[in-house]
Amino acid sequence: MKLLLISLFALLQPNADDFKLQNGDLIFQEACSGDVATAIKDVTKSSDGNQFTHVGIVYIDENENVFVLEATHPKVILTPLNEYLYPQEHKDSYPKSVVGRLKNEYQHCIPKALKEGMNLIGKDYDYGYILNNDQYYCSELVYDILLKANNGLPVFPLNVMTFKSSETGEFTKEWIDYFDRLDVPVPEGEMGINPGAMSRSDVLSIIHYY
Repeated sequence: MKLLLISLFALLQPNADDFKLQNGDLIFQEACSGDVATAIKDVTKSSDGNQFTHVGIVYIDENENVFVLEATHPKVILTPLNEYLYPQEHKDSYPKSVVGRLKNEYQHCIPKALKEGMNLIGKDYDYGYILNNDQYYCSELVYDILLKANNGLPVFPLNVMTFKSSETGEFTKEWIDYFDRLDVPVPEGEMGINPGAMSRSDVLSIIHYY
């Protein structure tokens, strides 16, 4: 009898293998290491205690092949899902990946947003985190294509960017070194958006953990 009850209980539980991505799902990632990843974690907050450093948007083609459109070093690219989730350069420690889905009132934006995004493949990565310069960092890409798809009305709000540690109130060494290498000023106080803030927005729901 006990075994029967356990079997019935198991049948009633949702199976993680049954989860299916949809066009327009966002996959947030928490990188395990790296100076820039550490610097991002120091100055941003994410949902559910995570420390997201990257985000891409799901694109599923007519043959049901699943890709992630992402702005990464050095350009905007379309990456097969498995390569995005399990990058070979990090095979000893894959990034944590978490799926967010836009709420129903924004689902209508997705087809046009993806069309806009496909037109941006090959654009340069925006190392300086500056809006409206025809270059894109990861969350800027998602923000921008949804903005265009929603007739110029933001789906995600922009934030005032800070590159200062929440603990010390000072620029972290990683950010100082990063912008010194670029030979550009730290864009402190400029408008922008980061994966953590995006993950905490009330326009989406966190629905799956890989």
